[in-house]
Amino acid sequence: MFALIEIPEDKKVWVIIGEAAEITGYHPNYLQKMARKMWLQPEEERLIQLRKRGSRYELWLPDLLDYIENHGYGPYPPRKSS
Repeated sequence: MFALIEIPEDKKVWVIIGEAAEITGYHPNYLQKMARKMWLQPEEERLIQLRKRGSRYELWLPDLLDYIENHGYGPYPPRKSS
């Protein structure tokens, strides 16, 4: 899926929630909730490296793409209105 994207060494970077949403297709609210939940876990147990800058979370991009490939549940296609 998304982790099939090759990431050059110089592009292994921290991304904010909005950038992560653009790259992955996940909704920013979902990523925010996921980051908040992971932030409460001990650092060595987190599936994605996180850091908090003020009120914003930054996610380590290679970990995020690995999470999506191996643990993620989405992103889901938009719902059709009836």
